[in-house]
Amino acid sequence: MRFAALGWTVCALLSVPTGAIAAGNLEPARVAYLRYCSACHGESGKGDGVVSGALTPKPTDLTKLAQGNNGDLPHGALMQIIDGRKAIRAHGDPDMPVWGEIFKAEAGRSMAEEAQIRGKILLIIEYLGSIQGK
Repeated sequence: MRFAALGWTVCALLSVPTGAIAAGNLEPARVAYLRYCSACHGESGKGDGVVSGALTPKPTDLTKLAQGNNGDLPHGALMQIIDGRKAIRAHGDPDMPVWGEIFKAEAGRSMAEEAQIRGKILLIIEYLGSIQGK
């Protein structure tokens, strides 16, 4: 019974960002991207953020993620990269912030808070989908 209630809570929390995006409201996703990613990757996602000049190697052009994946955004890989579970060879040492850990520190440790972390990451991924080059 407890797990069923928890499952519904997680589903409800995760459906908020997706519902907002499906309705055409990218603003929450854009705000999350700008807050957590734009300093390095730039407002446009092209790797030209305000600190990009000081970084070696240069941040990835996020507008080309689907292009390098047969036209599909690699959602699973992005989820792992953003939350820090997947090492990024180009970054060498883990210089990219491990957002999963940072979001967890902001939120705490409960399952509902874990769902909030996943929700933030999904918002960022949805925004990345919206800026892919055609």
